[in-house]
Amino acid sequence: MSRNYGASSKSLAHVNTDANGAPNWFSWRGRRYVVLAILFSWLEAAPWWRTRQTREWQVWRIEAADQATQNNSGVYDIANSDQRWFIRRVMD
Repeated sequence: MSRNYGASSKSLAHVNTDANGAPNWFSWRGRRYVVLAILFSWLEAAPWWRTRQTREWQVWRIEAADQATQNNSGVYDIANSDQRWFIRRVMD
C-alpha cells in the first residue's frame, strides 16, 4: 500500500545529506528516520504548463526506519528542489 503526498506544508521534511547530496536521515511529522538503503534516484521534470513552480526535482527512493525504534521500516520517495525537501510517497 502507498500514500502519495504533494509538495505541501504537510509533506515538508528536514533532510540531512552526505557530501554527494544523498540523504542520511530525515525528520518528518515530529519523528526522525534513519536511511537504511538508497534504492535509486532520478530527476523528475515538472509539467511544462506549471512554469511558475519548480521545474526539476531530484527524487530519492529510500528505505528508512524510525530512529528511536529501528523497526517499522518503509520505502519513501523524498524529493529536493530549491533547497526544500518533501515526502512525495510512502510505501509500507
